[in-house]
Amino acid sequence: MPEQYDDHPDDDEQSFSTDEEESTSEDAYEENLNHLNDDIPSNEYGGYSTATKQTVSSEIKQHILAVAIAILAAVTTHAQIHGGFDAWKTELTKDWNAIRSSFSSRGESPTTVSSSMGGIPRASPSSGDRAPYAAPSMHAIPTELRQRALQKALGTNSGHKTTTADDGRTAIGHARATAFRRTAGLTFCTPTVMDVDGVSQSQINYGLIDLEFILPLDPSVRVLHSYYLGDALGLDSSFVYENVDIFGNFQSDLILKEIDAVYDQERNADEGLTVEQVRSVLQYHLGDGLVNDEHACLLQQYTAHKLSGRSIRGRTKVYKRPHVSTFYRNRHASAIESALSISTESHEKISPASLTFTGFATKFINLSIQSINLYWDGGRISSGPKAGKMHNVLVGTIPGMESIGTASFPGHSFFVTPTYDKEHVLQRWTVTEDDVVLYYDPLENISTEDQRTEIQKLCDTGKWSPKHKFSREAWMVDRSFGRDYLVKTGRHWLSVFPQPFLDHLDGDLAGRKTSKAITGDSSFNYQGMHMWNTGFIGQVHTFETSHLYFTAVPSTLSMLTKDDYHPDAEEQRRLTMRRYQSSQTNGNSITSNRTISLALKVISCAPRVLEVKKFLSPVEVQHLIDLASGAKGAVSMQRSTVLASGLTDSKEKKTRDTAKQDTRSSTGGWIHREQDVIVDGIFRRVADLLKIDERMMRDQRPPHLIGADDTESLPTHDRIVEAMQLLRYGPGEEYTPHHDFTYPSIVNRYQPKRYATVLMYLTGEGDVVDDGIRLSRSKKNINNAESSDGLEGGETTFPRAITTEFHDGVKVKPQSGKAVLFYNVLPDGNMDDLSQHSGGKVESGVKYVANIWVWDPIIA
Repeated sequence: MPEQYDDHPDDDEQSFSTDEEESTSEDAYEENLNHLNDDIPSNEYGGYSTATKQTVSSEIKQHILAVAIAILAAVTTHAQIHGGFDAWKTELTKDWNAIRSSFSSRGESPTTVSSSMGGIPRASPSSGDRAPYAAPSMHAIPTELRQRALQKALGTNSGHKTTTADDGRTAIGHARATAFRRTAGLTFCTPTVMDVDGVSQSQINYGLIDLEFILPLDPSVRVLHSYYLGDALGLDSSFVYENVDIFGNFQSDLILKEIDAVYDQERNADEGLTVEQVRSVLQYHLGDGLVNDEHACLLQQYTAHKLSGRSIRGRTKVYKRPHVSTFYRNRHASAIESALSISTESHEKISPASLTFTGFATKFINLSIQSINLYWDGGRISSGPKAGKMHNVLVGTIPGMESIGTASFPGHSFFVTPTYDKEHVLQRWTVTEDDVVLYYDPLENISTEDQRTEIQKLCDTGKWSPKHKFSREAWMVDRSFGRDYLVKTGRHWLSVFPQPFLDHLDGDLAGRKTSKAITGDSSFNYQGMHMWNTGFIGQVHTFETSHLYFTAVPSTLSMLTKDDYHPDAEEQRRLTMRRYQSSQTNGNSITSNRTISLALKVISCAPRVLEVKKFLSPVEVQHLIDLASGAKGAVSMQRSTVLASGLTDSKEKKTRDTAKQDTRSSTGGWIHREQDVIVDGIFRRVADLLKIDERMMRDQRPPHLIGADDTESLPTHDRIVEAMQLLRYGPGEEYTPHHDFTYPSIVNRYQPKRYATVLMYLTGEGDVVDDGIRLSRSKKNINNAESSDGLEGGETTFPRAITTEFHDGVKVKPQSGKAVLFYNVLPDGNMDDLSQHSGGKVESGVKYVANIWVWDPIIA
């Protein structure tokens, strides 16, 4: 049995000092090297090289690796940071290079050490009773080392209470969601290892069923392996995939190569390695705290099938839409009971109404590394001054290895061109409902083997980066999963595989503290956002909100600041605002009732649409109209624009077509939650409607700034809500059918998406806006009204809603103060194509509405 070395550097007399200068100086390295003990036990080392033990003590190497891992521990805990990522990367590279310099001066390389583990006393994961070497866990690294590494990355020296004078947060930007795990919904273990068929009551409510998917061994193992590493380290998978010099023994391909080496040593081609053997390799590289059982099972399948090339099998939960017969409570006892009891014959007798609308979402994926332009081909213009010319409309620019989407119809034609030459058509499509995910692939006309050869050649010559290769392989895995998804559900897969599915009951508050994160700090168990059950049409839920109606405008309105959201300031403001609030929309006095109970009624099951009457008071409605009409000069209303549903990064927005189009003819503007106390109160009420913590709708302090006086943090530190959009539709204006969801980048491990839309009507049928003041039809004294007639038209229509009676979908009539909630995604994480909706043409009068879009798990 080889001698086992202490894996806690802080408990060892030779561990590095917590003083930064002493622990990182060359003198410290030299002093330790002068005290090397060459009495290293001789053993087989499980087949690993031992050449380096003659020059460098294995114990000192453990400490050097511990320093690198300590830096990476700070990454795992704190470095999911937008603006400061480059700064962190620079610091990490600097420290890693210092370690490399120490080795290179002695003719060695730290990457060699980490890849072969030469000189480190350990046993092979497959060597029987010899336990594998226990690499220092991130949790075992001294707190001082982790804190110092974090401070170096942040460029600060004052510890956990580091702040800036302006907003209480460091200048490096917002931290990302900490509890999100993209692979959380996957299992690759056999049912005997994990009961994947167990179905919770919440999964029944959400209509989730089991799906066994089959993926090609190559490249699925590499891609999914990188996804698991990305979840463990809190980083985009492509970054882990490509940065060998920075991450050393955390780099994706390195672990696979070691598993191959252990596999070759065992030579058990029939069954591959055991799960325990694979887990031992992962534990060495990641530490005990970051090893996922499903990750180990995935790699075990890899070793079992690598020679035969057989596919790998996994399972997840997908949403199976109930039959339309379950949407009507008066016909059947309940949605769940009817799903279990209604016979096939009954289903055949009750069928959905055929729809007059035939549109759908179409997604275009660019598998080249060059950006391309996507055009809608409108054919030749038949008359007018431009007769004979082509009517081509730019949909947007698709960056290399990314995607965008748009609403389409059967028979629509599209084509792509280089960004520099719109006359050079690269590929054309005529879309059908059976083929809505379309790929531009310059390599599609050659064999799979030739594709591999060509891609490797492109990578070797530097024309493709590892990120390009990873992105292409990720799209291939996504495409394979989409086939199984389509067969099981009858729907196209519009999202990016994998996606976690929802798994908590109605009533759970999204953001509630439920578990410990990998850092040991208080955090949250990410289960996705809450989604109201829509079992049948007419189903009614109720929810309570403590954010009362404003029934009078406060005498002073001003923008809220950071200090106004301190708990003490919030309580004082709540008491001050009581004189202007009531639990009744028309209340005009202080009320003893400090909550409002609101009814939420299901008006469509597919898509999931619910309405809340009296969500806003007349005073709140008028306040928003004042902001939108310019009466209070707070909002600049401009012609609304249409963007292709693709990347949402600001640098990519500039590349997409934002031209004013005939599909949307309204004017709009934006107001932030901090506009004033009335707008802030509306946001808080929306949070209660969605059952999320309202603090997730405002920026929070990152975890490293949480002090002893803070009792909890939140799963995201960017707000997950956009600013409120105010829209005005005049006579003849409309918004044709469209989707609110977007398509995030393939390499973004969070896959941020608009999961819900809250639409609030400010004017209703018959209402008149007279000089910026909303008047109901019953008020006759109208002189300078924007229209002599009240509002007619302007319904919100869901033209693809499934019912037994309506051929044109479900329509919602405008009613002042009413809110409509609908979900843009399904419980399994896929985009809900049926959520397509339109703002009908206003026949007369003026329509004012307000939108709030909420994202999950972070905002893009």
